[in-house]
Amino acid sequence: MQNRLSKLINTQAQNVTSTSRVNFSFLSEEISYPLVVSAKSPGLILSEWVSENREEFNQKLKLHGAILMRGFKIDTVEKFQNFIKVFDVAPLEYKQRSSPRFEVARNIYHSTTYPQDQHINMHSENSYAFNWGRNIVFCCIQPAEELGETPIADNRLVVKYLSESTRKNFLNKGVKYIRNISPGIGLPWEEVFQTKERKVVEEECVKSGMDYRWEEENRLVLSWNNKAIYNHPDTNEQIWFNHAFFFNKYALGDDAFNSFENEDDLPFNTYYGDGSEITKAEIEEIRLAYAKATVMFPWIKGDVLFLDNMMSAHGRSPYKGDREIIVSMF
Repeated sequence: MQNRLSKLINTQAQNVTSTSRVNFSFLSEEISYPLVVSAKSPGLILSEWVSENREEFNQKLKLHGAILMRGFKIDTVEKFQNFIKVFDVAPLEYKQRSSPRFEVARNIYHSTTYPQDQHINMHSENSYAFNWGRNIVFCCIQPAEELGETPIADNRLVVKYLSESTRKNFLNKGVKYIRNISPGIGLPWEEVFQTKERKVVEEECVKSGMDYRWEEENRLVLSWNNKAIYNHPDTNEQIWFNHAFFFNKYALGDDAFNSFENEDDLPFNTYYGDGSEITKAEIEEIRLAYAKATVMFPWIKGDVLFLDNMMSAHGRSPYKGDREIIVSMF
């Protein structure tokens, strides 16, 4: 795995075809993911090309699940705002948050604030929720001095790399999520739900099919069930789309897991939909499936990465130095 990723990181995009104004290529001859789009000549405005070739862009996104647009100099928040306007949909507010987000423009955020020396595990944004953004778009305003990649994984492959028994378990049972929102551990409920009104929280829980209970003064315990494996609404392909791995106790790492005396105090945990345990071996199997499906590449200032959020998962590598990656969902 590491050898393949190292090769991808150090491989220039392999040219495969072109249109009159752009080149299409891949980062490696080994895998057609993500598709790389680059201008054939300087000065091409990315939003104009996408607008003129919307049907082609959409078809290529359905085929590949991820498009990396490179060399168009989208290197400021304002330029990114202007680019996403071409899609004629309002960016989504980030609700039912599981990590801190700092807004840089309306519904455009810094990517997750998280200690730079730690990995962020693979996940599809808001796949634990009942509503999610179908598309998620990243833009590199400033790459890290070292590392700081946003690895991506093809969720169609993740399903294929699971054993038949594990795949069937998740397909038939789905996932049960437990969330414990406690003072001093993770985000407060006010930030999770973007409100200070308990009634608003309760209404959103009911609307989303989530069981809730208030414990003590400011502790909120949530539980809900959701699917783990979906058929993509456009292609009907089977995809892995959930947070069963990301929120599971065995994915925390030993240090984080052992810092809690009681498993009930964990901020998140996951089970099969019938309440039975997802074993440590199964979590490691999912980790390996993600790893086999993952592609990494170094960010270049001005890169735009457009993901079908259901087809693709993403994460983050540790990094050094300043790093500014912004993100929007719609």
